[in-house]
Amino acid sequence: MITIPLVKKITELFLILFASAALVKTGVFKADYSKVLSRISLYFVTPCVIFNSFQKELTPEIQQGLLIVTALAVGFQLLFYLIAEVLRRVWKATEVERASIIFTNAGNLIIPLVGYVLGEDWVIYVSGYILVFNVMFWTVGIRMFDSRSSVSIRKILLNPNILAVLAGLLMLFTGLPLPEPAAIAFRDVASMIGPLSMMITGMIVGSMKFRDMFANRRIYGVILFRMVLCSGTAVLCAALSGIAGRIPSGQWIVMIPLLSAIAPSASNINQVAILYNKDAKYASAINILTTLSCILTIPLWILLYEAIV
Repeated sequence: MITIPLVKKITELFLILFASAALVKTGVFKADYSKVLSRISLYFVTPCVIFNSFQKELTPEIQQGLLIVTALAVGFQLLFYLIAEVLRRVWKATEVERASIIFTNAGNLIIPLVGYVLGEDWVIYVSGYILVFNVMFWTVGIRMFDSRSSVSIRKILLNPNILAVLAGLLMLFTGLPLPEPAAIAFRDVASMIGPLSMMITGMIVGSMKFRDMFANRRIYGVILFRMVLCSGTAVLCAALSGIAGRIPSGQWIVMIPLLSAIAPSASNINQVAILYNKDAKYASAINILTTLSCILTIPLWILLYEAIV
């Protein structure tokens, strides 16, 4: 059972979040710091985490696991997209709301959780979900905010996170080792991901008035759809698929894309909402409240998954 260490690690990360929020409230930090840290996290630390996760010997088990994780990631993303499309028609869900339901914070939150709960050797499997996430986000996601924008293969391939996956796969399949100083540098930067992501969210929390987070009452619906409906459906699909019992360590391999699927709304949505003038404050509020709610929802869904499997 991994529920207890999972709760412990989530609690540790959220202590960093609350401390960061307190430093903004007291004026030690400025809220604008979060923008710089977001870019550092998104375009430097996360790629290092991804690339570092591939620094191991390729075995048939790892190859099989990556294929399964990637396939599950595609399935989850399509499932969430269909749910969001239904909500667009019956609930008049906006671009921000639909994106918040489809895309999760799989990188910033799940990478440190997997590393702590299952061990660093398992982080490589998160890359399969991140690859699918980035392709979906930079194609389907961007078109939600700007229907006139065309799909740019160049932008997708030049995204640092995609480049990190491609470079990591190259190193994995060729078996080329990194020089020791470079390997240590990648590992040290990668270790920053958990605390840094919580600091960023904490700064956003500290910059907002409590009542502003609940200004739009539709936010309760988004939280329900993202953290309960989508997450619950993903748990049932993963647990009842039977994949976990068919391969070695299947329970843990399936759990990794599942953790990514039940994570809070992606922080990337805030940045895109700012770019396209689509209610960035509402997007930030959704990100904050789904992140806070995952303190309870992630352990409960994993507990259910373990009970079924």
